[in-house]
Amino acid sequence: MGIPSYADRMAGVSGSAVREILKLTQQPDIISFGGGLPSADSFPMEDLKSILKELTDNLTPGLLQYGETEGYRPLREEVVKLMATKGVNVAVDDVLITSGSQQGLDLVAKSFINPGDKIIVESPTYLAALQTFRMYGAEFIEAPVDADGVMAEELDKILASEENVKLIYMIPSFQNPSGRTVSTERRQAIMEVVRKYDVVLIEDAPYEDLKYTDAVYPCMKSMDTTGQVLYFGSFSKVITPGFRLGYSIASEPILSRMIIGKQTCDLNCSVFSQAVLAEFLKRGLLPDHLKKINAEYKAKRDLMLKTLEETMPEGITWTHPEGGLFLWLELPAHMSTNDLFLKAVEKKVAYVAGDSFYAAGEPHNAMRINFSNATPDKIVLGVEKLAEVIKENM
Repeated sequence: MGIPSYADRMAGVSGSAVREILKLTQQPDIISFGGGLPSADSFPMEDLKSILKELTDNLTPGLLQYGETEGYRPLREEVVKLMATKGVNVAVDDVLITSGSQQGLDLVAKSFINPGDKIIVESPTYLAALQTFRMYGAEFIEAPVDADGVMAEELDKILASEENVKLIYMIPSFQNPSGRTVSTERRQAIMEVVRKYDVVLIEDAPYEDLKYTDAVYPCMKSMDTTGQVLYFGSFSKVITPGFRLGYSIASEPILSRMIIGKQTCDLNCSVFSQAVLAEFLKRGLLPDHLKKINAEYKAKRDLMLKTLEETMPEGITWTHPEGGLFLWLELPAHMSTNDLFLKAVEKKVAYVAGDSFYAAGEPHNAMRINFSNATPDKIVLGVEKLAEVIKENM
């Protein structure tokens, strides 16, 4: 007996480049700038221990039972309060708790995308979003960008000329991988364009609260007057990724279909994990926690920027993000970060090659490096090793 043929949707879908790198770099002597892992030191261990003790000391069967697909209601209520602080007024029924914001990507693709439908994406963009959308047969249109993000007038031209555009996917704040942030004026201009067309804008915001300046950028969801913006938030980067909890906020026509999609997938997220996070938010612990981890991440970002300045040869450029977890490096056009990768691993340092973040697979001379997970001494040593590899191969 042989194996039957696989579904057509599996054709051309590759594994995650980051997941493969994480496997390669499990060796303790490798300094990995490859993943987007928050620092384990950022986890609010004592607060979580206190909450876990209280919940287990007063454990009820309900916390161990199946739950609503939409999510544990006390957590959804806390998400409503959290979004109000961002200028987004929503009801509990507008909130769906997901297995990280990553599941939100799968559910919206499952709800909207037929093979051949088109999605407008930033260039570059989040590689796992590309991977998810490809699974459902989507075609991509890369929107032109500048320092302020997607250019609204170019977005308008695309939507006016292309058929079957279902979704626009953006990470407006501290983008993965580039670190770029869409300016307030640009957000307003993009929303004016979106309102002209039958299209849904996905605002993916897992890094929104990881900011290292006083600048304030309004959520695009706060500008949504027509129910066209689907907002993804996540607790993975700001509290702990191990609980795998995120949330989607959308109008009823969109959310109802995502709920059906979740019912066919995992029924509901862990009620117990949701209860822990609901209590964390209810106790008002998040603001002080964010101040603490943002100060730590800012120090790491600044150290990485300083070390790049001191060690990198002429001809290498990099971004200076106001928040998030990543820097984006560009090498001279003739160089390939794919070719350099194994040479870097030989020197015990790893990154993610830039082509993974482009729908069309370009350019080959860029890389994404993460500053949140490494210790300060490893940030310095890793950047020094990376500079050595680049200098030796220029």
